[in-house]
Amino acid sequence: MKRLPIGISNFEEMITGNYYYVDKTALIKEVYDLAGKVKLITRPRRFGKTLNLDMIKEFYSTNGKDLFEGLKIWEEKGFVKEYYHRYPVIFVTFKGIKDPSWEEAKTALEELLGDLASDVLLGIKSDDERILRIKRKYLEGEPKSYKRVLKNLTEALYIHYGKKVILLIDEYDVPIEAAYTYKNKDPEYYENMVAFMRDLLTAALKDNPYLEFAILTGVYRVAKESIFSGLNNVAVYTVFENEMADKFGFTEEEVHEMLRYYGLEDDMKAVRDWYNGYVFGKTEGIYNPWSVIYYIKERLNGKTVEQALQPYWINTSSNDLIIKQIESNPYLQRDLDKLLSGDELIVPIDPFLSLREIDQNLSGVWTLLAHAGYLNALWTAPKEYKVIVPNNEIMQFYKEKVMIWLERESKVSFYEMYSSLRDAIRSGKADRLAKLLEDYLSSSLSYFDIGYDDAERVYKAFVLGMLSMASNGYIVETETESGYGRVDIAVFPKDKKLGRYALVMELKKAGSEDKLEAAAQEALEQIHEKGYVTKYRKLGLEVITIGIALYGKKVLTKIQTVS
Repeated sequence: MKRLPIGISNFEEMITGNYYYVDKTALIKEVYDLAGKVKLITRPRRFGKTLNLDMIKEFYSTNGKDLFEGLKIWEEKGFVKEYYHRYPVIFVTFKGIKDPSWEEAKTALEELLGDLASDVLLGIKSDDERILRIKRKYLEGEPKSYKRVLKNLTEALYIHYGKKVILLIDEYDVPIEAAYTYKNKDPEYYENMVAFMRDLLTAALKDNPYLEFAILTGVYRVAKESIFSGLNNVAVYTVFENEMADKFGFTEEEVHEMLRYYGLEDDMKAVRDWYNGYVFGKTEGIYNPWSVIYYIKERLNGKTVEQALQPYWINTSSNDLIIKQIESNPYLQRDLDKLLSGDELIVPIDPFLSLREIDQNLSGVWTLLAHAGYLNALWTAPKEYKVIVPNNEIMQFYKEKVMIWLERESKVSFYEMYSSLRDAIRSGKADRLAKLLEDYLSSSLSYFDIGYDDAERVYKAFVLGMLSMASNGYIVETETESGYGRVDIAVFPKDKKLGRYALVMELKKAGSEDKLEAAAQEALEQIHEKGYVTKYRKLGLEVITIGIALYGKKVLTKIQTVS
């Protein structure tokens, strides 16, 4: 049985090490045929960008190994004959440049580029004075400037081989994202990093006579940062475009075949619910490869389906910028109830947004979430997109963020909140449950934090978050049709063996503090008058109805049990 390719991003190791390989080699010709001498490809982290770029290196490189026979690209006989192992290639990845200050980052960049220069130049045996000049510049002990190193290395390789050079740059945006993340601690970090990367890439990519073509990968399109200042030959292929949609991440067919190979074919539905759902361009049904592989690993180690379904990608991702935006952005908090219920939103997204504009632009958080894989985004109108949470793994992430907000605002520990609500839901202790909701909500957000107009919607999002995290084994719904209307929030067991109680809740905003009791009573009466309990009574469940009234930071609940 082939080994699982956990953390393998080196193509030679993947092919020669008896690892299970999902064949993406058709990308080699597809990306070559796309417009643009310089191609920028953006995808979420851990979706195979580094492995694919290393694969491209091995195919074209004059020093490449014979690794492709029997793979899909080998069927393209004419293409293979013309391009296989015919070019000098430079490959560099910036994914490790995440330092907290400019001085540390500058040192790390110089070490990275210095090592690259040594590897390339020491492999060239030549007496050509132009090559010797470049060698003296980077191999001797004098102070060095690395802003033109990529351009100089393409020149040296061109002179030596007599062929133009292919330049592959992996995770180009990681240093820029780190600089933005730490800019408050080091005010000059961001501008210095942008200037360095701009000079480095412009020298290598603009009017470089030694360049055959270049491919860059990253998560974000950093278009307005002047990184590609003056370049008119960059073709950008983001998550919003159709090209290469099935070449990063796994398709339904690929996941099904992988599960079948490891004897886990019956797990397909569970894996689909948790790790499927990504949309690139118009292509739906893309799976998160990192999480699929880790799920299979845990199943092969003896865990049950339920035990193996975990948020692997979220828990290993280092998107500090995303986390910061999610935890502090009021627009996301306002709309979180729809996201938690699996509904779609229509939001502004600017694919050209710069990092420096995020905090001042309403579309900033949505743009970041879409690029980074935390939301699917489908075009509906210019700069307007329909967004939805891709799958259960990402849904768990949003629920955890709600719990962080609650813990931060209410000073109640996550474990205490989770345990108390869980026990009250499963035991059907209506009075206890209502009191817990009232206490947690009243201590979570203030009128001044959220604005009175948004209060009902934000509180609803928090209730959904709390109940979703505390109700393992239960279904949490919002705005679901039942009786003669739509239920605000309902919670009921997936199986009657797990419990016999369903919760049905209605939230109302009171006009003033002295009208809280009347609003809670109105909410309770609405549940019964519109028959919201009908669906859950038909399931044979006892229904606990809860009317929740809100005014600023004040919360009042009324309850009634329907046997």
